[in-house]
Amino acid sequence: MPEEAELKLSVRPEHAARIGKHPVVRKLKTGRASTKHLVGTYFDTPDLLLRRRDLSLRVRTVDRRFIQTLKRMKPSNGAILTRDEWEADVTGESPDLSKLEANDIRQVFEADGVAASLRPLFRTDVQRTVWHLRDADAEIELALDIGEIRDQNGGRVPVCEAELELKAGDARRLYDVALALNDRVDCTVSGQAKSERGYALYRKEALVPVKASRVALKRGTTVWQAFVAISRNCLAQLEANAPVAREGRDPEGIHQARVAIRRLRAAFKVFKPALPAEKRKYFAKDLRWLQQQLGDARDLDVFLGEMLDPMLAHLPTEPALIELRKRVVKARAAAQVRARKALESRRYGRLRLELERWFAEPLAPDAEPALRRSVRWFARRSIRKAHDKMIAAGEDLAGLSEAGLHALRIRGKQARYCVEFFADLFPEKGPHRHAKLLAQLQDCLGGLNDSAVANEVLARLKRAGGALDPRAKAHVVGWFAARIHEERTKLERIWARVSKVDAYWASR
Repeated sequence: MPEEAELKLSVRPEHAARIGKHPVVRKLKTGRASTKHLVGTYFDTPDLLLRRRDLSLRVRTVDRRFIQTLKRMKPSNGAILTRDEWEADVTGESPDLSKLEANDIRQVFEADGVAASLRPLFRTDVQRTVWHLRDADAEIELALDIGEIRDQNGGRVPVCEAELELKAGDARRLYDVALALNDRVDCTVSGQAKSERGYALYRKEALVPVKASRVALKRGTTVWQAFVAISRNCLAQLEANAPVAREGRDPEGIHQARVAIRRLRAAFKVFKPALPAEKRKYFAKDLRWLQQQLGDARDLDVFLGEMLDPMLAHLPTEPALIELRKRVVKARAAAQVRARKALESRRYGRLRLELERWFAEPLAPDAEPALRRSVRWFARRSIRKAHDKMIAAGEDLAGLSEAGLHALRIRGKQARYCVEFFADLFPEKGPHRHAKLLAQLQDCLGGLNDSAVANEVLARLKRAGGALDPRAKAHVVGWFAARIHEERTKLERIWARVSKVDAYWASR
């Protein structure tokens, strides 16, 4: 049973022609490139049984041959997709289930009615150019696919992607070649196979924001393994929300993308005592840049949706607010463009690839000893430190200035992410109750911080487009005056509970 290991890259269409001329391709290629027209039809049952079993069934037409391919997705290994794959020649455009060799796979199709209910759902139609690359450590097939996916009802989505498939050798070389391509080609990791995109098209699935998923850690996990698992969890959330953020229709897409970046930055801070300083500082710079590129759009979304629009609902004819809204909408559109460009940029693509390349490295013999220790020891220490720093920041809660409340918000946020990262390592109720309280604290402090964000937004609008109507700022100040008193009262109640949380992390 052959196994496919593949790294997919989404490529900006206007950069696709650069791939064949790239120095790394010219240096490593063996023989000439070949280009073929490939048409593949994907089959499943009406209730999508194969998809639910992590299977995909395709019949591809190429050079008057019909090639049936069945793939079974394997557990994720970062950005590299690994799948069991069975191929066989068939006599026509329909599947021939007698060609299936694996008993467990055949049993799926032998269940009542499955074989008879298979039907074509969508089709891929691409021009594929293939280069065979070889160096001392690996043999790689580089394929550039340009075309589209079409469903049975005429829906279609474009395809412009490069696939690096490992034929022999070290899988890390896939990242090395991808990073070399990234020097001249705008490309980034694509976690979606064509089959996944085809199913989304067939089901008319709209792009939707995705919240963070639970981080699954086992007690035998080392500190390094935990860091990689947590970081990849954050990256998965970022990858899931990047298309929504780029589309720009749902503000929650940019919000959840920023949450993912913030969680990843928090992971670097939590693991700071154990990580190599040069690596941590190197990635911290790009992660900070990426969060900043999305920051303006998020701030303007919050200002518009949670303050200005509710205010206009009470004062619908106020000229100062109507004019302010026009300027905010214009500024938000420009900020969304910046966010989209950042998520499509070569710099973002390189960040993703370099992170995955690092995660794929085995620990060096001279690595920080702490990275080899059990993560439970590290988790207890990390949660205690994060909690104690937060408590210290809020010691004089009633007397905290706006800057002090902001500092407490940052500490509370870091404590929350730390607890959520390691929750699986402790008795269930303790960390989940703690995380819930910290989320309430974060929301309350976020409400108080909104006034500071609003002032920053007004200042940016003034710098960009000239003075604002003084009445607009007066309305904003008045709006937050009432909220600040309410949130301060709520904060005291939440803080009393957070500061007395049981120290479950001290248990062994």
